[in-house]
Amino acid sequence: MRKIQESLGKLIELILNRSLFWKVGFIIGLCISVNLASVIYLYYFISKKATSLGFFSEIVIYFENIFYLILIISSVFLIIGAIAFWFLVKKPLTNIVNALNTLIYSPESVSMETLKEYRARDEIGQLVQTVNQLLANFREINVYRHIIENDESVEEVYERVAHILRKLSFSSFVIYEVSNSQNTMKVVCKSDEDLEVNVEKLFNADKCRAKRTGKIVSSLEAPNICRLYEYNGITNHYCIPIVSGNRVSGIVEIHLPMTDLTIRDKKLKEKLNLIKTYLDETAPVIESKRYAEALKEQTFKDPLTNLYNRRFLESIIENLTAQIIRRGTVLGILMCDLDYFKSINDKYGHEVGDLVLKETAQLLADNVRKSDLVVRFGGEEFLILLLDIKEGEGEKIAEKLRKLIELFEFKTPKGIVRRTISIGVSEFPLDSSAIWEAIKFADIALYKAKEAGRNRVVRFKREFWTHEEY
Repeated sequence: MRKIQESLGKLIELILNRSLFWKVGFIIGLCISVNLASVIYLYYFISKKATSLGFFSEIVIYFENIFYLILIISSVFLIIGAIAFWFLVKKPLTNIVNALNTLIYSPESVSMETLKEYRARDEIGQLVQTVNQLLANFREINVYRHIIENDESVEEVYERVAHILRKLSFSSFVIYEVSNSQNTMKVVCKSDEDLEVNVEKLFNADKCRAKRTGKIVSSLEAPNICRLYEYNGITNHYCIPIVSGNRVSGIVEIHLPMTDLTIRDKKLKEKLNLIKTYLDETAPVIESKRYAEALKEQTFKDPLTNLYNRRFLESIIENLTAQIIRRGTVLGILMCDLDYFKSINDKYGHEVGDLVLKETAQLLADNVRKSDLVVRFGGEEFLILLLDIKEGEGEKIAEKLRKLIELFEFKTPKGIVRRTISIGVSEFPLDSSAIWEAIKFADIALYKAKEAGRNRVVRFKREFWTHEEY
């Protein structure tokens, strides 16, 4: 008995492990076999009775014809059913399985083609449509990931996110970038410049629930969940954190209509889930680009004064001068040097000297335009590039800076320190069409200022340079 049960169990397992085509074929074949067996049994039963009663011929022949007709019809329908099942069920399901296997095990080889359209709108047709949508989404996300990986800056990546939001019909949104070191947030992209944001969370990022928890915060499930949302009672919001390595690097705040239909909208929830998938792909790219930019910033900035260094100047000077020439404007060049700076280190120590350098750098940077460039050129020398000025304006700005330093009191642990500054001025391309030669001319003018007694501004003159070439 036990062997029979084991054999029966193996037979059932064998059937269950077969293809759907063979399972359905087995069930249909079993039904037809039972029906045929019943007809055969009825045929022999009637023929036996008819023979014993003496009226065999007519009834038996009639029943025999019906039997053969049923057999032929059953065979024909069985063949047609098998062919139909193969093309309508077995083949589409096999294609779906192959597509999903490719998506799972070889995602890089997923082609741009979708599954062949299935005309019927039954469960298999719906499954084909769903798989096609899955493949399309995967391809789009895959293309998106490759695009943002090759974007030059984090700002471009945020623009890509904004494009995806608009593509999915989200017309109102704000994208924030989070600084974990300073616990601040800043707006990097808005769908509409008139959209208002709460400034409280900009200065204290932990006030933002999505940033603090690293979880999606939505008023769709919990009305008024965020007291800092500016449009409570007017629109719903759906805030998705951009998370990488357990750190929130950004927040995407989506504004949604405040209707019951919005809460029940299945398509909307699918779009929101899709956005979350895009942001999951975006997060590590943003993190790596921000890290790369931070490293680049460190190599291009002077650690003491936080001004750009000479290496940065060399990396941008060609583009900067090309723009000056294209616009037909003037680049003012100021070479600045603190007078008798070495005496500060000798008298008060290097800590005081560093403090004076830092405050001088801050003074210079704060008193030129944001578009101008202040560079620590070396030691106590600073180079200032004044973009798009008028001829002769550089000398006036230099004089303003000289007076500012002369009157300034440097407050140090060793008491008040006062210093003056000497500045040499040249202008590109008026003094030279070669930018490094123009910088050299400003340096020569600086030395002329030193020779003339320091604490003065000297504009470069051609007679200062007696050499034929730079």
